[in-house]
Amino acid sequence: MMSTIRGYAPPGTRLLLASSFVASIPLGYLLVVLPLYLERAGIEPAVIGGFYTASGAMTALLVAFSGVLADRWGRRNFLIAGTLLPIASYAIFAVTTDVPWLIFASFLGGVGLANGAAGALTIASFDALLADNTSEATRTKVFAASGSLWSFALAIGSLGAAIPEWLQRAGTEELASYRLPYLGMIALTLAAGLLVVPVKDDPEVHRARVASGWWPRRSRRPMLIYTAAVGFLGLGLGIAIQLLPLVYHARFGVNEADLAPWYAAAQIVSMTAVVVIPWFERRLGGPNTVLFALSASAACLVLIIAAPVFWVAALLHVARSFLTNMSWPFHQSMLMTTTVPEERATAVGVGFAVWGTTNAIGPLAAGLLIGGGVYATPLLVGAGMYVLGGLTFGLGFGRILKGRVLANGSGTAAAGAMIDVE
Repeated sequence: MMSTIRGYAPPGTRLLLASSFVASIPLGYLLVVLPLYLERAGIEPAVIGGFYTASGAMTALLVAFSGVLADRWGRRNFLIAGTLLPIASYAIFAVTTDVPWLIFASFLGGVGLANGAAGALTIASFDALLADNTSEATRTKVFAASGSLWSFALAIGSLGAAIPEWLQRAGTEELASYRLPYLGMIALTLAAGLLVVPVKDDPEVHRARVASGWWPRRSRRPMLIYTAAVGFLGLGLGIAIQLLPLVYHARFGVNEADLAPWYAAAQIVSMTAVVVIPWFERRLGGPNTVLFALSASAACLVLIIAAPVFWVAALLHVARSFLTNMSWPFHQSMLMTTTVPEERATAVGVGFAVWGTTNAIGPLAAGLLIGGGVYATPLLVGAGMYVLGGLTFGLGFGRILKGRVLANGSGTAAAGAMIDVE
C-alpha cells in the first residue's frame, strides 16, 4: 500500500497535490454556475464570453514571463502568489454585478480554466515543482495522481452548484444565493495558499537557469511542439466547453441543479484515469495515447450536437471529460521528460501563453454564436481543434521520444564496446 502511495505521490509532491486539490474545488463550482449566474444577473452571452476572454488574455500575457522569472528567481513564491490571487476576484464577484468590476476580477482570476493572472503565476511553477520531485519512471503516475485529484476537486465543486437553489428555497434572494458561496471559496483558497508555504525550491536548478541566460536553449524543439499542441487545445476548450452550460440550457431547458450531478459525474469518472493510465503507457505509449484520447474526445463533441435528449448529451459529456483528462498527464509528463530541469517552468509558461491566447478567443466567439442561436458550430470547431492537438502531440513527441531511445541505445552500445576493448 505504502509503495503504491509513494509511486503516485512521493513525499516531495504531497503538499503540492493537496494545495492544488483544495484550490480547484471553487473551479468545479464556477464551471457550472458562473455562466448561468451572470445570465440571470441580466448580462448577455457575448459579454459573459468577454469575461472568459479577459481571463484568458491575462493568462496569455503573463504566463510566459512568469515561467521565465520563476525558473530564475524561485517557483515557490510565484505559486503562493498565484494560489492566493483569486481571493480578490471572489470578493468582487461576491459584492457586485457591475460589468467593469467583473472584467477587472476576470483579469485577476477565478473565471474559466485559464484563471487570469492567478493561472499565469501558478501553471508553470506547479508543473515544474511537481516534476522536480519525481523521477522519469514515476513522473506520469504523479501527474496522473494530480489530474485525478483535480477531477475529484471539480466533482466536489460541481455538486455544490445546487447550493444557490437550496438557498433560494430557504428564502434567500436570487442574486444573494449566488454571492454567498464566494465566501466559502475565499476560505478554501486561503487554505490552499497556506499549504504551499512549506514547499522548498531547488537552488541548483535556479543557478543553472541564471547561468544559461534568459531564453531557453536546450529545450526548444519540445517547447515548440507543446506550444502548438496546447494552442489547438486552448481554442477547442474555449469555443466548445467553457460556455457549454448555456448550450445545454438553451437546447434542453436544464438549470444548475440539473447540470450539477452530471458535471460531478464527469469528474468522478475522470478520477479513474489514474488506474488506466499506466496500462495505456505500457501498451500504447504517451504519444499514441494522447492521439487516441483527443480524437475520441472530438467524436464525443460531434455526437453531442445530434443528441436528441439531455441525458444522451450528458453521457457524451462525461465520456469526453474522461478522455480529455486522461490525456493531460501524458502532455505534462512528456514535456517535463524532454526538457532540462532549469527550463521546465519556462517551457510550460511559453506553451500556456499560446494556450491562454487561443482559449481567450474561444469564449468570445462562442458567446456571439450562442447569443445568435447557433449551437453546433462551436462544438464542431472545438472537435477539429482537439484532433489537431492530438496529431501534434502524437506525431511530434513520438519522434522526440523515439530519438531519445535511439540515442540512449547508441550510448549504451558505445559504453559496451569500450568495456569489451578494455
